[in-house]
Amino acid sequence: ALSERLAPAEVVARLNRFYDLAAKAVFELDGTLDKMVGDQVMAFFGAPYRFEDHRQRAVRAALTIVAAVERMAESGNLLRVGGGVGTGQAFLGNVAQGEVRDFTVIGDVVNTAARLQQEAQSGEVLVMEETYQAVAAEMPDAPRRTLELKGKGEPVAARVLRTGPP
Repeated sequence: ALSERLAPAEVVARLNRFYDLAAKAVFELDGTLDKMVGDQVMAFFGAPYRFEDHRQRAVRAALTIVAAVERMAESGNLLRVGGGVGTGQAFLGNVAQGEVRDFTVIGDVVNTAARLQQEAQSGEVLVMEETYQAVAAEMPDAPRRTLELKGKGEPVAARVLRTGPP
């Protein structure tokens, strides 16, 4: 929607601020920034270095990014985001052949986290139940939401984490 209302240079300036704060949030928690596409970033935690608290780090990074964008919105930046975090096994490595390759993560958990992000409202981070168990003590009583996600045969239970008051 921003692209419709703003000059391309202004859209790029806002995206650059977003990418910068997202990268800092991920890197400060020893995550890997995988992709920046439009108004989305994809990051993963737990590889190549496996920290016992990789799930907590992923949730903290998502909440930090969403909160920072919310603060930017209060100061006039119209970009609003939500987040999605999942936990599970994924392929990590190069995909494609020849001269063009992409080092990335692929798997059901990656797709599920992306779908959660798409369902998240502004200011929310939706997390898979397994992920939530790692942060439940810090964020008790997070509301549960059951979602029908594209590409999933069964509904997915997610917890709703917010950056501020509900």
